[in-house]
Amino acid sequence: MLNGMKSRLAGKKQTIVKIGSVVLIIAVGFLGMNLLSSTDKHSNAAEFKPEVRTVNTQTVTFGYLFLEIEGNGVIESQQTLNIISEANGVVLYAKNNLKDGTFVERGELIIDIDSREVENNLYSSRSAFLNAVVSILPELKVENEQTYKKWYGYFESIDIHKNLPPLPEINDSQEKIKLSTHDIYNKYYSVKNHEILLSKYKITAPFSGFIKSNGVIENSYVAKGQHLFSLSDAGNLEISVPLLVEEINLINFSSIPTVKIYSDKNAKDFIYGKVLRRETNLDRNSQTLNVYVSFNNGSLNSYFFPGNYVNVKIRGMKLQNVASVPRYLVDNEGYIFTMEEDKLAKQKVELVTIQGSKAIIRNTLPENSVLVTTILQKPLVGMEIKSTDKVIESEGEKNGTIELSTSD
Repeated sequence: MLNGMKSRLAGKKQTIVKIGSVVLIIAVGFLGMNLLSSTDKHSNAAEFKPEVRTVNTQTVTFGYLFLEIEGNGVIESQQTLNIISEANGVVLYAKNNLKDGTFVERGELIIDIDSREVENNLYSSRSAFLNAVVSILPELKVENEQTYKKWYGYFESIDIHKNLPPLPEINDSQEKIKLSTHDIYNKYYSVKNHEILLSKYKITAPFSGFIKSNGVIENSYVAKGQHLFSLSDAGNLEISVPLLVEEINLINFSSIPTVKIYSDKNAKDFIYGKVLRRETNLDRNSQTLNVYVSFNNGSLNSYFFPGNYVNVKIRGMKLQNVASVPRYLVDNEGYIFTMEEDKLAKQKVELVTIQGSKAIIRNTLPENSVLVTTILQKPLVGMEIKSTDKVIESEGEKNGTIELSTSD
């Protein structure tokens, strides 16, 4: 019995020892885990540092500037003439057979039609007029010496091969009756009509330009009323530029705005013009108004011939106390990122207008504000930043040199 009690006591001790061992192991493990966890937290806390972002910066300065309104259009000639034949006859001369694209200078003969018959009729009518003047001279010499001298001087000034000079001034009623009796007026205006008719047989260029025609060759016959050619002015040109009402309001038309004209094919080659007029009727579909830019292509640069598509930059109003900044810097709510005491800040700006890739803002920022021009991913106001200017300066100091940097 005693042995049985001893064995039971021994069994209980072993059980207690096992339980205690398990509890001890669990306690040691729990304490170890807490210790490791505490060590890891301290380690992380010691190694973590806020990230300092490097950014490009730009110091904003305010002053005056002229707005610039961009547009485009097709060049057209300011004047185009359709030439219709006012005479019948055989063509004696035609410049380059009036082929398309033929260039003519102002005053140059373009076409000459056989006018011998009309010219003979003109000489005949001039001869009749001279006879009428001669017939009146003896009577005037007897009646009024002063009037006689006036008409005799006029008679001497007449050249049968040249256009008649204007009639002398007639103030006396008796003189007027005598002229009518000798048919002076009728014969004078008959000569003038023949001179006009003869002038229609030779066509000269009223301005320099290019011919557009189906062609007229020498020795061919042309009839009165026949279309001969069209002449387009190659020097005096204009561009119709459609602009929105908002853009129109940015132009001061009273100052005759200057315009820079350039081609997509060669942007380095440009020419200047002026805005001389504009439409007043708004296009219902596009909601635009046409502004007409006039310019002269005296050098006959082929990039600015009629039909070319060109871009224009029109000088707009002059604004005071404004600045031009990259358009992307201003967000949709009108804020712009700045650098203040090496930290990222945000300022509200007053946007005047957008000019292509530039935004025009008024002077509402603090003096000497520094703009952040780098596009930041997930920007946080208050985060630490440093400018590329400072980075370059510190690297220069390390190398024993001084480097200057201009921010973007």
